Amino acid sequence: MRQFDRLYDSQGYEVMLFPMEYMNISQGEGGSYSHDLAMDFLGWNALGRVYNCPYYAPCTCKCVAHFGAGNSTWESVNPVHLPDGRITKVTFCFDHDDGTLFPIGTVIQQGAYIGASGTTGVATGDHMHFNTAIGDYAGYELISGTQFYQLKNSSHIYDTCYVNNTVIIDGDTYNWQIFQGGSPTPPVPEDDKKPRKFPWVLYAKKFRERTNV
Repeated sequence: MRQFDRLYDSQGYEVMLFPMEYMNISQGEGGSYSHDLAMDFLGWNALGRVYNCPYYAPCTCKCVAHFGAGNSTWESVNPVHLPDGRITKVTFCFDHDDGTLFPIGTVIQQGAYIGASGTTGVATGDHMHFNTAIGDYAGYELISGTQFYQLKNSSHIYDTCYVNNTVIIDGDTYNWQIFQGGSPTPPVPEDDKKPRKFPWVLYAKKFRERTNV
């Protein structure tokens, strides 16, 4: 996604988007270091590597926790449309942000700046660690056989995020999907599409009452 991108399906649900304009995976799922379903992404643009690379809110979300240095954990405000076909609430986290984190309770609109890649915490270089989960925030759990944590109810990122407006430099062999159709602004609810008639009957009644006084 690009900054300020907003995308809705035909029912008015936000379409969950991958939070960077360029995708370059430096460590995929099941890595030998600290991953299960999370992935690491390098900051990138048309000229190459970018440090402290901005990323954006994949959906309208609220900050619900800070789990260690450089971590921000977010929960979607409403159910969102996912590539695996589900429409559901989601939770996600970013790690290693060197900047000032948003306070818990902050609400960010889809497409707005939400953080930047960095080296805070346990990191061998500047990158963005991304982990997604299904449902409301339920905390973290220890990844089996490691000393590291991931969100409870973690999900595959390619089942959680569409890649509209993301240039894939290195997406490994994962099944990334582009949402077909949609609208950049919320569709008008059906009730609001109906023509509004001036209440002539009510107006005429009030007019008669005034003229008969």
